[in-house]
Amino acid sequence: MTSARHRADTIVMLVLPLILGSTLTASAAVIPSTPTPDPLAIPVVSQDEVAAEDLGVWRGGLDVGLTKSEGNANNSSYAITGKAVREMGTHRYTAEGLWYYATQDDARTQRRALGTLKYDKFVSEKTYLYANGLAETNEQAMVDLRWTIGAGIGEQWRDDDQWRISTEIGAGWFDERYEGGVDEEFLVVRGAWEVFAAITETLTFGTTGEVFPSLDDKDDIYGVATTDFSAVLSESMVAKLQWVLTYDNTPQPGNERADNIYLLTVGWKF
Repeated sequence: MTSARHRADTIVMLVLPLILGSTLTASAAVIPSTPTPDPLAIPVVSQDEVAAEDLGVWRGGLDVGLTKSEGNANNSSYAITGKAVREMGTHRYTAEGLWYYATQDDARTQRRALGTLKYDKFVSEKTYLYANGLAETNEQAMVDLRWTIGAGIGEQWRDDDQWRISTEIGAGWFDERYEGGVDEEFLVVRGAWEVFAAITETLTFGTTGEVFPSLDDKDDIYGVATTDFSAVLSESMVAKLQWVLTYDNTPQPGNERADNIYLLTVGWKF
């Protein structure tokens, strides 16, 4: 029964985002494109606007969630998630992070942190080269530090106000350090995706993920995926329902392969 559940977790993590991406890509293909502007209409752009575009600005959001219960059950949980993107001409920088902390009867039950950094260099309108890094710590999974760095190529299939669809493939170095001194390191292949869809003017759907199969051992597979629905509450405030899945196909003895966090957060856009 446990093995079946583990296989189901793997299938959900690896297949569901690809199905969503394929479905949304197909839908995007039938959406009429924006009419071509009149070639005789010359836009007037101020020097300040040009300077701002050249320098680039960070855009993104910071989201906070918490729960608290007292009485027969004394439980607390705290979560912070955030993402920031900066685009400067053909350069794009992305930073993303998660921090989660939970207690029961004043005893810590979970402490996790995850962060990623990525740099993209566009070599054409849709194709780019990237360099990426990831670091994670997970006390309950006995992970002192898990990190990876790598590089590869990506394709931005669509990027506008309604759709954002991209896929990436590359390679890198992977290192896992567990409690008790266990240290594993190996070369990996990296596959990644991002799908964003504006369902309405105030409701959006998004899913992003990375999968790292080992080149040394076919059983060593790690992945992380985030799926969310986001609702605009005001000009700068957003509510999110998030599912964060991290998967380690070869966990330490006594631990599960899949870790799931379900979050309801309120955040601020910038």
